[in-house]
Amino acid sequence: MKGLVSIIDIRGQVKSGRLNIYETDITRYITISEETAYSSACIPLFLHYHEIQRITDHKDRQSLIAKFMGEFRERPTVDTPTALICLMIYVFDKVNQDIAIVPPNGWALDDLLSFLERIPIGLKRWTWEDARRTKKATPVKWPIENEYHVQNLLYVLLAPIFEDVSEEVYLQPVGQKTPRVDIYLPSIHTIIEVKYRKDTKKTFSLLIGEVAEDVSLYRSDPTYKDARIVSFLWDHTRSTQEHAKFREGILKIPSMGGCVVVSSPSMME
Repeated sequence: MKGLVSIIDIRGQVKSGRLNIYETDITRYITISEETAYSSACIPLFLHYHEIQRITDHKDRQSLIAKFMGEFRERPTVDTPTALICLMIYVFDKVNQDIAIVPPNGWALDDLLSFLERIPIGLKRWTWEDARRTKKATPVKWPIENEYHVQNLLYVLLAPIFEDVSEEVYLQPVGQKTPRVDIYLPSIHTIIEVKYRKDTKKTFSLLIGEVAEDVSLYRSDPTYKDARIVSFLWDHTRSTQEHAKFREGILKIPSMGGCVVVSSPSMME
């Protein structure tokens, strides 16, 4: 009964306007069971970083971070309670560690997908010489023969744009299995899952199954469970008639952010 009276009293203070927006948000979190609409970005971010109430949507988190930075510049005054200042400093420190605040050059997921989809345009200048180009030169061919070749190519293309790009990142073990991310872009919290189809022995249905298994393993790691995932397939068989259906299947996997398929240039026989 005493607790009920206290809650009624707190709600009364909220209605009377005697609490600031931060105190009001904390009160709403304590007293309202359904999803709370917060006035400030500080409280939901505090709950997120303490893993009390995670913000699973990366875009929503970026929006809240931008809002919080504006609040942080304007809010603290001599009348601000010490406990609240400590809370804001804690969130500020966490935000600074969250390098997903500002994607490099303003890139977002759609920009990344657009870039990857345009890779075939540049492949017309891919080195594949049948005859020497200069008098003493030896003809050179740059083959793409396996998955790590594709991974290396993507790293070369993305590293000048995403300075924080990392490859072959090992995640927390899942039983006897240790998942490994092919390419990770921390600044947009995105994983690129690389696949290579060497011949028709590896069917598209098998590739979809492999991607689905990898995604489920990534989700088991708290650091990557809310990361966007992009599937990138290099199809050496050039089975273009299957690509649309493959993309459709990949995008039905929960949490997939996109799917890009690139065929080997015709000279790579």
